[in-house]
Amino acid sequence: MTSPRAALTRPGLAGGTYALTGPEAVSYPELAARLTAVTGHQIRYVDLTPDDLRARLVNKAHMPPWLADHVTAIQRLALTRPDTPTSTVTDILGRPPRTLDAFLHEHRTAFRR
Repeated sequence: MTSPRAALTRPGLAGGTYALTGPEAVSYPELAARLTAVTGHQIRYVDLTPDDLRARLVNKAHMPPWLADHVTAIQRLALTRPDTPTSTVTDILGRPPRTLDAFLHEHRTAFRR
C-alpha cells in the first residue's frame, strides 16, 4: 500500500493527468439524505435554475459576482457532464478510496449545528 505523499512522487506518475473520484457517484438528493442520516436534521436538496443559484449566491451568501459566476459554471458542468467513478485512487494508492458514508461519519461533527 502506497501513502498518498509517496504516490504523488512515485516515478512514472509525474506529468500525468488523473481523474480522482470516490468509489460511487452520488446525486444531490442522495447526498441530502445521507447528510440527514448523519446529522439527525432534515436536509433537503433544492434544485435551482442557474440564474436563481447565482442570484442567491450574490444576494443571500454575499458572494462576489465573479465567484458566483464560477460556482454557477461548475454547477452546470456537474449536471451536464457528471463524473463516473474511476479506479485511479485504488491504482495509485493500492487501496480503495473512502466511501462518502465513511467520510461523512468521520467528519459528522463538522456537519452538525
